[in-house]
Amino acid sequence: MVHGRLIPGGDCAAILSNLPSGVLSIDDVLANHTLLPYYTRFFETDKKRQVWEALQVGRGSGITSVRTQMPDGTEGLKFCPNCYLLDTQEYGEPFWRRVHQIPLLGYCPMHKIRLVTVPIKFARLSEVFLPLGSVQCQEVEHGKAPWMEPLTDMLTALLCRDYAPTVGYNNLHTALINAGYGVDKISKYQTLSVEKIQEAARAYYGAQIYEQYFASLSAAVLSRLVHWQLSSPDRYALLAVLVGLDADTLFGPALGVTDPLLERLLSCKEAGVVYGKSDLAAKMGIQPGQLDSLAAKYQIEPFWRQIRQERNRCIRLLLTDNEYDAISQAAKENGNTPLAVFARTIILDVLQNKER
Repeated sequence: MVHGRLIPGGDCAAILSNLPSGVLSIDDVLANHTLLPYYTRFFETDKKRQVWEALQVGRGSGITSVRTQMPDGTEGLKFCPNCYLLDTQEYGEPFWRRVHQIPLLGYCPMHKIRLVTVPIKFARLSEVFLPLGSVQCQEVEHGKAPWMEPLTDMLTALLCRDYAPTVGYNNLHTALINAGYGVDKISKYQTLSVEKIQEAARAYYGAQIYEQYFASLSAAVLSRLVHWQLSSPDRYALLAVLVGLDADTLFGPALGVTDPLLERLLSCKEAGVVYGKSDLAAKMGIQPGQLDSLAAKYQIEPFWRQIRQERNRCIRLLLTDNEYDAISQAAKENGNTPLAVFARTIILDVLQNKER
């Protein structure tokens, strides 16, 4: 029989059929000793039931399109040195733990230390007998990235706890919008920005995870994610941790929606600084025409119209080539704002900060 798998197959039922009756149930094995709950966490109810029913009677699960490689693209089985020693003391030998084999997991949820990887091609797991006791316990590398612990907690929860996608709303979408990862466009339905999410993921997780999970991200994938239509749990976990969600919040009651553009607009209004329409749009990083759409959407009186004043005074600045180029580049990065509007906005901001 095929005895080495990361994704359970019909062999579970076949092995159990050779044990005395009542020792272990197929449901207990699948739920508590395989990665099946993790890989099916976001499956639709009917599809999940079909997978479980097939495995219960010894047929293949039909689970496809799941990532089994680690973020660096390698394959291998993982263990925690502390778990290794504790298992040896308590049971006489160590054993592989299923939670450690989640591809994204690089950190022991119990001991909060890095896992050690034993390189082996998963295609060869059926050809070898590799008890953990045959592997020499190794010293673990110290140090961890700030995202490793919250990601470990999220992945462990997706495997071990009873969660299901919420009906009618998606807190991950709401949290991403609230964090400013939406498209800078005024519309009734707020759309996520592929570019903003990619940039944030690369900065937070680094190149390896970015290349594996976000380099090929598209608007179509984000649309499916918003409706809980992605099967693989990996991107859900990574994006939830990126915006500070834990599993209880991800699957909990609906979060309130905030609009970062609205908050920036209200902040400018409350500051009381005199801005013209072009100046205010430049400060917010949007086009002047979008101010009207934003005001109409949230029924805000266009205060920049009320404070518009005649401009008949000017300041002449003599700049070096380097100074001019630096200001021009900053204006382009600020929404390709006209140079004079950009400079005027910066001066007004400085005055506002001094008044505070």
